[in-house]
Amino acid sequence: MSAEEKIPHAPDNDRFDMDSFFFDSNGKVTLEFFDAMEAIYMENILYEQQQSLSSSDSPSVDSPSVQSELEESEADKLVSKPTPSKQPSIVHHLKGRVDANQKKLRQLAHQQRTKLENQVRARRKRLAQLLKDPKVVMNMDKISFVLGVLTIMLIEGVLLCAPHRMGLLYTTLLVPLMVARYVIYKADFMHYFMYDFCYFSQVLLLMHMYRYPDNVALAKSLFSICNGPIAGAVVMWRNSLVFHSMDKMTSMFIHMLPPIVMFCRRWGDYFSAKEFPFYEEMNGTFFTNIIEFWWNPFLHYAIWQTIYLIKTEWWSKQKLTYNPELMTSFRWLTHKKSSSSYKLLSYFGEQHQLVTFVLIQAIYTVLTFLIMPILWHSMWLHGIYLLIIFVIALANGAMYYFHVFAVRYIEEVGKQVSAE
Repeated sequence: MSAEEKIPHAPDNDRFDMDSFFFDSNGKVTLEFFDAMEAIYMENILYEQQQSLSSSDSPSVDSPSVQSELEESEADKLVSKPTPSKQPSIVHHLKGRVDANQKKLRQLAHQQRTKLENQVRARRKRLAQLLKDPKVVMNMDKISFVLGVLTIMLIEGVLLCAPHRMGLLYTTLLVPLMVARYVIYKADFMHYFMYDFCYFSQVLLLMHMYRYPDNVALAKSLFSICNGPIAGAVVMWRNSLVFHSMDKMTSMFIHMLPPIVMFCRRWGDYFSAKEFPFYEEMNGTFFTNIIEFWWNPFLHYAIWQTIYLIKTEWWSKQKLTYNPELMTSFRWLTHKKSSSSYKLLSYFGEQHQLVTFVLIQAIYTVLTFLIMPILWHSMWLHGIYLLIIFVIALANGAMYYFHVFAVRYIEEVGKQVSAE
């Protein structure tokens, strides 16, 4: 509704009574919230115009010219400024109403958000209870075990028979696994893990394969990234080959398959020619190899680290502070004060934990780059390197099955025997 419809028109020779406009006979405000705001807006405009006419550099108000201008202005606007003594009380009362309405809106928003959060938590609780049902868990473990073993067999077949197709297999597996991981991690408040460097590396690898396949500089950078910090994460994060666990197999896929893809892209032509050279003559100088295998990949890492810190420490800082259940890599390493990771990151003081975390990550990344020029020029050394990492993952899986899974299984069997 326009301002003209809200402000009544007075007779030509009558001045508008501001008291009757804002208050009724009992002294109560007659306007609603938005009507009052509109009235204040129009009142301020008229007040500014009146002040400009009565400024010190203007002629005397008693002069006929000024009086005629004021009369014309009052006739056009049909409303005048209330007396100064009445204005503060009106504005103060309306400002009070504004504050009260804003407070009510904030309370309503908080109530609605709390209600929505409770509904989401209730649904997640029901889903978690369903997933903990013994029959559901057993069926999911069986399916994951079969798919895990078949995936390993498929990767081995492609590696030996069609290494140039490894990138296609990698892409085919990546999409559904990342979608499933996001859904599961989102429900568990762990989706901020997917901002880590290993996921950023998956994007770089896809860009290299499908957008810049002939970019040698990018290929060498990704060779260092995939075979350095990504493959090394299998050892650092104790990834394991546990075939019945979809979560553990997905982590193995993220950290182990990109190095295999780069192995196939680097040595695929030799596989096709049935040639297996132990060492290939190094191209370029020592300085160019430092740039290609150390400096360039570290720049990609620095870009990711900058984006990550902007996201977690600025863009989503309020969200992370509001919800302490949201888990990031940094929170995961520091959520238990008794853990060795917490003590390590607190070496320079708890207030410097984040800086220490970033520094340790950078040092680890640089150290994993050191042997990359050698692996690039030797198929045998590269293959042995990946084999060692695979054996470590296999040993971690064996430890899990015999020290964790078997103990739980024996306890369950003992309970069933006791019940019978």
